[in-house]
Amino acid sequence: MKRRIKNYLNSKEKGEYNNLDKILELYISGHIKKLLYKYVGVGIYPNINKLGKTIQLKYNYNNIYVIIDFFEDKYNVVVYYANITANDLNKLFIDYDYQEDFNLEKLIKEIDEKIKNHPKLKDTDVIDKKKKTYSLVAWISLCLPIVICCCIGLYCIITENTVKGNMWWGIFFFVIPLIVWFIFDVKSKK
Repeated sequence: MKRRIKNYLNSKEKGEYNNLDKILELYISGHIKKLLYKYVGVGIYPNINKLGKTIQLKYNYNNIYVIIDFFEDKYNVVVYYANITANDLNKLFIDYDYQEDFNLEKLIKEIDEKIKNHPKLKDTDVIDKKKKTYSLVAWISLCLPIVICCCIGLYCIITENTVKGNMWWGIFFFVIPLIVWFIFDVKSKK
């Protein structure tokens, strides 16, 4: 696709570029990826065919998603939150005409302000940290009894003594850690 875009851009003089051509040039140079470096799930989808030329940008910040479609004569933007219904999403698409001083960097900064002020914005960093902590506790509870049993085994081999356990040892070393592991593993996946 990049070769097709380069051929298309080379067929025109720079002075003849429209706004879409300038955006396609930013895509070829890699400048769009640099503009969107702080976002997650960045997708850039150019399309050049007989029906027309377009480029779509998709990215998200925590639970807020953005789709920008650039066409030759206009562009549309939608900023929405995760789990929105399809009907509500269709209502959010807004068409814009290119201004004479159109600048992609300025547009992304404006959208960034919308994202930061969106009423449904959630800080998923805290949620991710909790999930990682739960996962860590789950694995520690699963591995700790194994390590303790290995240490007891090594002690018995080295000192040639025997260690006799009872039912409580089994509950303490196997049942309780498995229950703790199961609970925290489920919490880490929610």
